[in-house]
Order: sequence, then C-alpha cells, then structure tokens
Amino acid sequence: MAKNGEEIEEVLITPLSKLLGEVGRSVAETQWTLDRNSIRTQLEIESNEVMKEYDVQAPWYHIPEVDLELKMSLTVKLEEERDSKNVVRGYKPVLNAAPLNASYNSLYSYDVQGSSCIKAKIVSIPASSKVREE
Repeated sequence: MAKNGEEIEEVLITPLSKLLGEVGRSVAETQWTLDRNSIRTQLEIESNEVMKEYDVQAPWYHIPEVDLELKMSLTVKLEEERDSKNVVRGYKPVLNAAPLNASYNSLYSYDVQGSSCIKAKIVSIPASSKVREE
C-alpha cells in the first residue's frame, strides 16, 4: 500500500509530454463538442418549417488558438531502456512537471521562487490536402 505522500506524488507529478498532450486532446475534444452542437442546431433548424423560411443558419464557433502559461516545478528522471531480452541498455531522460499549487507546495516545502514557467501555444491549422482527399 502506498503512503499518502507517494499517492499524491503520483497524481501531481507527470511527464511534461503527457501533460501537454492532455491539454491538446482537451482542446480538440472541446472543438469537436462545439462542432457537434452546431450540426445538431442546424438539423433542428432545417426540421422547423418556419425557421427554414428565413434561411436561418446555426452559428459555428472555432477555437483559433490557446495560449498556456504554466508555473511548474520541473525535474528530470531517468527511465530504463530495455532490449527484447529485458536487459537494461541505457537510460532515457524524461522531463517531469508538477503544477505549483497549495498541495505540492506544502507537501514538499517547495519555494515558489524556484519555479519554471512553461509557455505554449496550440494553434488550429487547416487539414492537409492528403487528409481532405481521403
């Protein structure tokens, strides 16, 4: 059984790539939800004879970009790389991030002045022509 501190550490500390990937997936899911709502609204409009007469169109919403600024504690952890025989062949550095919040600060007595600031921008781009052809 894990100690309370170990359980909290598992929740708070995650590889930076996983954290940013989850943010990207959340933005994509939000855009998908907005699109589905617009489609559903348009179908309702088209099924209403009065609204159809006025050429009403459902509004479409688009998330053109998302700016992130995260204050985090960053650490590098070495993960074993094993071959097919399960022999350790080396170590891969993984950048881990922990959000600076009250739980983390009090658990680890972390000095916020030593934090890192990560800035990222997620921008919407048109699908490639190859994707649109299929």
